Parts: sequence; C-alpha cells; structure tokens
Amino acid sequence: MRKRANIGLSLAEKLKEFFATNDADKNEGLVEKHYDGTDDNFFEATNANLRTVLKLDEKSQSYERDVKRYGTRIKLIDVADDAIPKKRNKEILPLKKPYKRKSFDEKYESDLERFGTRPGIIDVSNDEENKKKKLRVFPTDFSKAAYKNMMRKWTARETTTWSGNPFSDIYRDFPKVQITVRNTSAEEKEVLLWGANRQQIVNPPQAEDVQDHTITAMISVPAGVHPQGMAVNPANQCLYIANQLSGSVTVLDQNNALIKIIQLQPAFPGFTSPVSVAINTNTASSRYGYAYVACSVSNNIAVIDLALNVVAMVSAGVRPVAVAFNPVNNCVYTANLVSDNITVIDAESFAELAASPLPAGNDPIGIGVNPVNGDVYVANSLGNSITVYDHLHALITTIAGVGQYPVSVTYNPANNSMYAVAELSNTVYQINAITHAVIVGLSTGLKPYNAFFDSYNNYLYVQNRGDNTLTIIRPDNSKIDGLAFGKQNIGGAFSSFNKSIYVSDTSSNTINIIGYLDESSVLVFNPDYAELREDLKNSPAIVQHVKFVVTGNERLNTFRMSKFTPTGRISSKPLSFELYASPQATLNVAEVTDLAGTIIDGKMNWQFRLPGLHSVSILIWYRQLEVRDILSPPENTSLIKHK
Repeated sequence: MRKRANIGLSLAEKLKEFFATNDADKNEGLVEKHYDGTDDNFFEATNANLRTVLKLDEKSQSYERDVKRYGTRIKLIDVADDAIPKKRNKEILPLKKPYKRKSFDEKYESDLERFGTRPGIIDVSNDEENKKKKLRVFPTDFSKAAYKNMMRKWTARETTTWSGNPFSDIYRDFPKVQITVRNTSAEEKEVLLWGANRQQIVNPPQAEDVQDHTITAMISVPAGVHPQGMAVNPANQCLYIANQLSGSVTVLDQNNALIKIIQLQPAFPGFTSPVSVAINTNTASSRYGYAYVACSVSNNIAVIDLALNVVAMVSAGVRPVAVAFNPVNNCVYTANLVSDNITVIDAESFAELAASPLPAGNDPIGIGVNPVNGDVYVANSLGNSITVYDHLHALITTIAGVGQYPVSVTYNPANNSMYAVAELSNTVYQINAITHAVIVGLSTGLKPYNAFFDSYNNYLYVQNRGDNTLTIIRPDNSKIDGLAFGKQNIGGAFSSFNKSIYVSDTSSNTINIIGYLDESSVLVFNPDYAELREDLKNSPAIVQHVKFVVTGNERLNTFRMSKFTPTGRISSKPLSFELYASPQATLNVAEVTDLAGTIIDGKMNWQFRLPGLHSVSILIWYRQLEVRDILSPPENTSLIKHK
C-alpha cells in the first residue's frame, strides 16, 4: 500500500531542494511574473511549472486528497493567496436557496397527504378500488345503545390523578355553546328555552309584568255613541257595553266579534241614557247570567236575559248612575244620584223590595258589594263619606275620612279589602272589610274614577281620567303609577276568558283592548340565542353535558324538561339543582349530568324559574347531528361510488 503523503511537507522539501541548485540552474524552469499582465496568467504558468517540477500526477490518490483538502483541481496555489478566494467568494456567494413553491409553503405537505401524491394533486380523481371509502352507517334511534355507538369517537379519556375536575375531558373534547339569561326585575320569572316547533314565545310576559301592557286593538263600538260602563258575563263570556247617547247595549264575544246591539226603550237618543252594567254571577240563581243596565234618564233598570232580549224594565229612583249585584242575597242595587237613595230589586222576580229605597248621603254616585259577606258600600260624592249596609239591609256605619268626592268602591279579593276612589283627592283608600275602618290612603293619577280587579295577576287597576293613566295596586299596596294606554273614562273591565282589559273611550266611541307584548322586557337573552334555537330546530344536537352558572346565592327553581309528540302528548321530567351543586370559587354552579344523552330540537323545551336580579349562564357541550346522521342509508350500500 502506498504511504500517505503530506502535501505541505513534500512541497517544502521539493522547493528547498530546487532552489538550492547552482545559479545557472536556479532560474531554469522559473516563470517570470510580469505585473503588467493579469494575476490569472501568472498563477496558471506558476502552477504548471510546479506540477512539472514536483512531478504531481493528477490521477494519483495523493493528489486527489490534497486538492480536496487544500485547494481546487485547477489552481493549487489558491490555498495560499487571499486575492483569489475573495474573488471566488464574491462570484459564487451567497449560495442560491432551492426553489420552493410559495402557494404551498404552509399546507403543501398536508394537502398532498390528504388529496393526492407528490407526482400530482390531480390524483384525487383516482377511483382505484383501494381508495374508495366506506359509507358510515348511523343509527336511526336514540336509545342508550345507539347513543353510545354514535358517541364512540368522543370516548372520554381517563382523567389524570392530578385533575380536580371530573368533566375536564368533556370540556376539552366537545364543542360547546353558551346561553345567558338575565332577570332585570326583583321578582322570580319563568324562563322557557327551545321548543321552536311549537312556536312558543321565548320569554312570554308574566301576569305581573304590567310594564309590558300594550293596546292590542281598538274597536269602534257598532252603533254605539258615548260608551260608558261595561261588564263581562261569565255565563256566556261576553262583554256588555252601555252606550249612553245611543240608548243601546253592545255585546261582544271573547274574540271581540259583535254578537248583538240591544236597543233600549225609549229609542230616542238621550231619553234612556244607559251608563252602568251589572251581571248576575250567582250560579245557583235562575237568572244566572242576566244583565242589569242602569238607565240614568229614563230612571229605570233594564233586564237582559241570556238570549240578549230585554225581558223587564224596573223603576228606580231619580237619576240611577250605578248598579251592582249582590250574590249573597241575590239582589240588585242602584245608586240614585238626585234622590239620594238606593233602590233594591229582587233579581229573581225583578220586583222592588219592601225595604227599598235605602237612605244614602249627598249625591250617591258609586256602589260596591263585598261578595263574601254581602255588605253594600255607597259612595256619597258630595257628602265625602261612604254608607255601609249589610246583606239584610241594616245600616252598619257611615265611613268618613275617605277624601274629597268619593266616586266608586271596589272589592279586592287578593287582600279581602274594599277600595274607595276619591276623585278630587287623587287618592284611593283601603277599607277593612270587617271593621270598616280606613287602613291607608294611596296616591293615584289625576282625577281617578273607576277601579276594577284583574284576576290574572291579582292587581287592582284604577283609571285616572285627568291624565289618562292607570294606577296599578298590588295586594301588598305597592303601586305602579303612570302607565298610559289610551284615554280613560268610567268604563273599565277585565275578562278572564281572554286575559284582556277593556277601557271605554267616549270621545272616539271606541273600546281600547289592553293585552301584553309578545315578549317580556324583563328577561334579557344573549343576542344569538334566537338564531341558535332555529338552527337546532333543523339540525338537532345530542347533549353530552350541561353546566349552569348562576350569579347570586339562590338556585334555579322547578327545572323541567318536556318533550312533545305530534299527537299532542307531553312527557316531562323534573330535576332538582340541589342534586348537582358544584361550588367553584364562590360561584353558584350546577353540573347537571342527568341531561347527558338528551336531544335539543324543536320538539322539546327546558323550563325553569330564575330568581329576581339573577343571571344564569348555561354552558352546553354537545354534538350536533347532520341530516345523514338520522337518515337510514340505502340497503346493501357500503361504498361511495365516484362518478
């Protein structure tokens, strides 16, 4: 084997030997450098001379190694000269980077792996048998077995020993959505979620949400001029309206459609002047459902049967302006403004009783009855007092201190009290129904007159004619003032059959119907809830977990999940949040595991009550289904064929 040479040592020895020769030989074989020439010519000549003198064979192994280590094949002397390396570096540096397609800088590799191969993305159209995909078959039922099968790709991993939250895997592996509901009132409110198929209102106003009252309709009274008092008949669910200047009674059904216009006699305008209506509400009476109309100019009481015919005209005192029915003794009472007395009529025989008329104070203008004990209260407008008789027509007392110009007295079944309205005092007075003592005076709007009870919310409504507002009194005497819903007069009534309030507008010969807005202004939902509700109606979602986070100390109450069938059946399941309490950093949290596996679609809803001034954030982890998930595939089909 040839001994390895050292180019540095060999070159030094050879040069030393060469330059140690005599002077005659010293210059033999040397190449003279001419500075007027180029460096490249000099280096090429010198390198050629050196190769000859040193007897370097380009094919030898030693030469190849030396060239690789110290220089290039062309110019060996470059290793010792700075000019040439600098020139070379300047020519070839910086090195060019390999070309890379910019359009695939980030996703090129993943796109190739997903859609094709390196030779070409067009390979996605390859329909070779081994590239055909199987059609995944989804179950069509939602039993527990089918649910587990559908959720197998999201099988929860075992929680680590250091994890303090058993739901951490669910939070990580499933998509989630958040719904926020805020109760801006101080009272507990009912919340209704989902149920899009039934077209249920998301947050319907509750009975106590009187701030959501609105005029739902304005009915022009047919053939009625100057409508005044009105009453709802529980026997036929109709509304009776006394038209003062046309001498008629208009009857509307619960859909506010005209049933009949009853003309009273005499028919000449202004000669009858009906102003007030009362209904026989005693179901044990043979005259149950009969209407009694006070005719203030003709000085009589018109009796209307259930066939809407006038069956009797009973004489009263001078100028009867108010009428009331007493279910305890089955009698009808009228307040006679000019004759200062009370006419008492037997409701069965339509005959005036022997004890009639009963004395009253100055200008009796209003009359009210306590249906529990039969006591009768007469408002003496100029006497600033109230005369009280029992059901046997014995005088009980005369109540003073009820303000200036008392005009009406109304029974409030919510707190078993009588309320007397004093028009000039702008006050309504609560009267104890047993002791007949004045309990408290409550301020109202300007010139209050009539009052009526709303059995839907147990509130008393007082009509203020001076400023056309309503004062609403709760059972605890807390008030809501200043609600305006059209003009107010002496006519007002509530119908429990359609949950509507009727108020007469004498100036325009119309009846204003007051109802509720479609949605409550008290409950506030996050803006995208309605869109989510419609989305889940068409693309149902399977619930994996639900978390309720409530701001406040009180928990949600009476949570109920309901499902509706096409036949109208309802299946409900109640849940108690106490079973799922999970306090987290002083938050009121409930991890409701029992909702896992249920479906959110248009055929179900969640219903619960949210405490006043509380908010709830509902976090739902779910898997939303597509149409193919719930439809069965064609028989014997397991592959998708590319065409």
